Amino acid sequence: MRIALVHRDLHAVTRGGICTLYRALAPRLRDAGHDLTLITQHTPHPLAPQGISVVSLPRTEDLDAHRAAVDSVLAQLRPDIVESSSWEAETLHYVRRTAGERAPLVVRGDLSAVTMGARADLVTAERELLHRADTVLAVSDFAADDLAAAYGIKRPRTVPNGIDRALFRPDTAADPHSGYWITITGGGEVATSRPLSDARELPPPWGDPAEGRVRLVWVGKTTPMKGWDRLEHLTAELADLAHTTILLGHAPALSTITLSGAQDGVTVLRDLQEDDLPGFYQSADFLLSTSRWEGFGLAIAEALACGIPVLLPTGLGTAPELLAAGGGHTYRSAADLRRILISETRPAGRLPTAFDWDRNTNTTIEAYRALRTHRVS
Repeated sequence: MRIALVHRDLHAVTRGGICTLYRALAPRLRDAGHDLTLITQHTPHPLAPQGISVVSLPRTEDLDAHRAAVDSVLAQLRPDIVESSSWEAETLHYVRRTAGERAPLVVRGDLSAVTMGARADLVTAERELLHRADTVLAVSDFAADDLAAAYGIKRPRTVPNGIDRALFRPDTAADPHSGYWITITGGGEVATSRPLSDARELPPPWGDPAEGRVRLVWVGKTTPMKGWDRLEHLTAELADLAHTTILLGHAPALSTITLSGAQDGVTVLRDLQEDDLPGFYQSADFLLSTSRWEGFGLAIAEALACGIPVLLPTGLGTAPELLAAGGGHTYRSAADLRRILISETRPAGRLPTAFDWDRNTNTTIEAYRALRTHRVS
């Protein structure tokens, strides 16, 4: 099959749920004998996967113009199958073509724009795309239920994301060779930055926190979705007991920021390469999540695969799926966390077997073939 995967944020360095999914899925589809094209936008960190074509469109925030450009590229490529994420409805112009003018379209759904409180135009576009798509897949049971409830569509089939278990596994701890130790301003800009490779003493989680504090790690962006406001509250409440190391993503600050990284008990890092992440997780005692929503929960799954227990908010929709094999706790308050952190028993992280890239790839190919068979018949 000639397959086109569409996502405008495919980068070699920065991460995201769908970026990670397509970066993992594309070479596996190639190795299964399929012809792959990735359609994205210009990036400072372009992908260059062997044996896979990459089309980089001009970067723009004009989504209508981007959707038209995607439609034009797909019309020229004439693939057998097209897949895109539901977010920003990048294939909306293409799916509006008649069945004879386009390939079957698979839409991979994460959290709905409704749940994320996105702009009305994004909600409207996502609703139309999901209703027009030939098949909708969801990255978790929570995402499947969320999309069905938000848009009145048939509940999508769940195809759990995977984790690179050759990389993310227990007993691979090592000091980092990448990344920056930073402080940030109240607006989220980087105030100071130095390479971790230049540090005379590594900060926690690799280095020992002061006064024997528990080492927590947190991964995310300064957004309400990731619960940045909750993180600020918890770090203050637990300052006498825990040191929190924040691995910060690249995104505009959407929450008020007081955690600069200059204060006692908090370290802020950025730009760890993927092969440094297992050591980052394994040097910690727990991964802490403060997220309000996760369509999947990539960092949580990676930590569990590394054998590190996780602390998840009770209301996190994906928590039951991620903790199906044990390996962590849910909490409602700082008091709950305090009780957990002072306990002498700590579970080992265990990632459920469902989170597997080979399973994901096989199920995806099955969905593609079913669409092609239906189209031919």
